[in-house]
Amino acid sequence: MTGTSHNVVKDERFENNIPRLIDALKAFLRASFKDYYFLDMETGRFKKVPEYPEEAWLEGMVNALCHRSYNVQGNSIYIKHFDNRLEISNSGPLPAQVTVENIKSERFARNPRVARVLEDMGYVRQLNEGVSRIYESMEKSMLSTPEYKEENGNVYLTLRNKISEHSKTIHDSVLEKIEHNWNTYNDTQKNIINYLFLNHQGTVLDFASRIGVNEKTIRLYLNQFVTEGILDRLSEKQRDINAVFVFKKH
Repeated sequence: MTGTSHNVVKDERFENNIPRLIDALKAFLRASFKDYYFLDMETGRFKKVPEYPEEAWLEGMVNALCHRSYNVQGNSIYIKHFDNRLEISNSGPLPAQVTVENIKSERFARNPRVARVLEDMGYVRQLNEGVSRIYESMEKSMLSTPEYKEENGNVYLTLRNKISEHSKTIHDSVLEKIEHNWNTYNDTQKNIINYLFLNHQGTVLDFASRIGVNEKTIRLYLNQFVTEGILDRLSEKQRDINAVFVFKKH
């Protein structure tokens, strides 16, 4: 299930036995998630990074199927895909002695037979091991710490992405030019590119105050980038201190 803050744009229902559910959901979610680019300042390479590490969302989904309260009738597991986060909600409270605070270390299976079968089939690990993998994979991907909460008798896991912090519209030809010329750029030019990559746009004053270089120098480099076809200057005035610079759209 995918959506924005409130409006659902796609609603899919899945019904099957647990192993087939896992396989179907895995294929569906893989196709739903986007990739974003991370600029490596050392090499100047744009690395493609998944919206969420598969280990995290897959473990979260499998744990929900494995540890839900199957005696609660009429409730379903919901996977909601928003622009900036993924929410997995599960019917029933956390099992026994498990709490939001100790979920990484406390071991307990609400449905031990289900857990054993799924473990034998290679789908699941013990509860705390699976949760630990969620935390570890999110940390390795430099993403926010997973958020667990227990509310109204349900358990919610939220994974947050960083797509909103990265440009999703930089043209491939612009990326290629930056990568090709990276070793010829000085630190100020590299910082201009990085600032724009993270903030999507900026004025001369924005760059100068953030990078700590005088406005004249910043303007010189920005104009060079415009000439090279890397940036666009958004202003109809020839001299405009508030002119906005963005990556060129082809």
